Amino acid sequence: MAEKAQSIASARRPFKKKSLASRIYEYRFIYILGLPGILILIIFRYLPMWGLLMAFQNYNPHLGIMNSPWVGLQHFQRLFSDPKFYNMLKNTLVINGLSLLTFPAPIILALLLHEVINLKYRKFVQTVVYLPHFISWAIVVSLTFFLLSTEQGIVNKIAVSMGKQPYAYLFSEKAIYPIIIIQEVWKSAGWGSIVYLAAITGIDKQLYEAAKIDGANKFQQIMHITIPSIMPTIVVMLILKMGSMMSVDFEQVWLMNNAMVKSKLEVFEIYIYNNSIASGSTQYSYTTAIGMFKSVISTVLVVFTNWLSSRKGYEGVL
Repeated sequence: MAEKAQSIASARRPFKKKSLASRIYEYRFIYILGLPGILILIIFRYLPMWGLLMAFQNYNPHLGIMNSPWVGLQHFQRLFSDPKFYNMLKNTLVINGLSLLTFPAPIILALLLHEVINLKYRKFVQTVVYLPHFISWAIVVSLTFFLLSTEQGIVNKIAVSMGKQPYAYLFSEKAIYPIIIIQEVWKSAGWGSIVYLAAITGIDKQLYEAAKIDGANKFQQIMHITIPSIMPTIVVMLILKMGSMMSVDFEQVWLMNNAMVKSKLEVFEIYIYNNSIASGSTQYSYTTAIGMFKSVISTVLVVFTNWLSSRKGYEGVL
C-alpha cells in the first residue's frame, strides 16, 4: 500500500521542465555531431545575407558596404520599369511551369524500378538512368545539336529520307520550350528518383502481403499502398521544387540561346550575366536587387505551398 501511495504521489507531482542548458548538455554528443553542418550553414548561407544590403546602395568596393551611399528602392524601380522585365518573368514562369508538369517523372521512374524483380537488371537500369546527371550541359546541348540540327541532325536526316522537309527545331520558338523540358527530364529524372526509391524501400512489406491476400493486383497495390506511403516525401520535394520556380539553369539556357529564340529564352540569369560580366560593368547593387527579388518570390511560393500542404494534413518543411 505504501508503494502504491508513493507512486500516486509521484504521479501527481507537477512535471518540472528541464532548462535549455541541461537539455543541451544531455544531448551534447548529438549537437557535436551536427556542429560541422551548422557551421557550414552559418558561414555559407547566413553570413552572405549581409550582402543583401547592396541592393539598397550604390555599392562601391573601395568604400565597402557600410560606407557606400544608400539609394533606397532605386534599383528595384529600375528593374520593374525595364521593358524586358515582364518578358523575363513570363519566360521564367513558363519554363518552370512546364518543368513542374514533369514533376511526376522521377516518381513514375522510381515506381517502375521498384517493380523490377531481377536485381542485376535493376542495377543496370539504375546506372543508365543516373548517368545523365553527371553529364555537363555542354555535352547535352551538343547531343541535342547532333540529333536536331537542320543539316546534320539524325531526326532531320530521317525526315528527308522519308520525303519530308527538314525542320529547324533549334531555331523554332514553338519547339524550343519542349526541347528544354525534354533535356531537363532526361538529365534529372534518374537522379531525382533516388529519393523516392529510398522512400519506397522503407514501406512495410506486410502491407503488400495483406493486399495480395485481399486480391489486389500490382496497380492497385501501387495506387493504395505505395503512393499514399510516399506522399509525405512527394509533398516535401514539391515544396522544395517551388523554391526554384524563379530560377532557370543558366548554362542550359545560355547554350541553347540563339538570335531566333532569344525572346523565348530571355530570363533573369541571362539578364544578370549581360548586365555584369558580359558588359564589363560592376553593377553589383543592381544585380543584387534582381537576385533579392527572385529570392523573395521563391520564399513566398515555398511558404504558400507549405501552408497548403499543412491544410491537407501533411507535415511540410516549415
